[in-house]
Amino acid sequence: MFLMIFTILFSPQFASADVIIPLSFLTIPLIPLMVIIEAVTFWEIANKIIKVPIGFWKLMQITFIANVATSLLGTFIPMYKYTSENLILIGVALVLSVFIEWGIYIPFLRKNTIKIIDILKISFVCNLITYSILVFFLLMSV
Repeated sequence: MFLMIFTILFSPQFASADVIIPLSFLTIPLIPLMVIIEAVTFWEIANKIIKVPIGFWKLMQITFIANVATSLLGTFIPMYKYTSENLILIGVALVLSVFIEWGIYIPFLRKNTIKIIDILKISFVCNLITYSILVFFLLMSV
């Protein structure tokens, strides 16, 4: 089992956080960046706009779990092969990430007074920001 996980993570064919590009040793450094961006965005929207107090460190943990989950899913749905050529797949990956992360956020935030629809909106904004950054870097590397 360990050898299979090791091979998946360190295989050169796997090359981010989110469904758009799968988890690998090349992309693991991106996860903290994506988590920080999403946690700060989530915290700002929840606490300042929606006025629902949610702890920052709790959001860091939740966004870490959500991003690792979507990255692992990206390992099995490798959309990264065509992302520089096909913006439709980037859109599909964005939608998948939004809904998967939303589904992860809900159980963790069920004790808070935040509405489920607001969690979906925040998930969309957070992923839109991180995907925009990823697309920018993809376009810069072409």
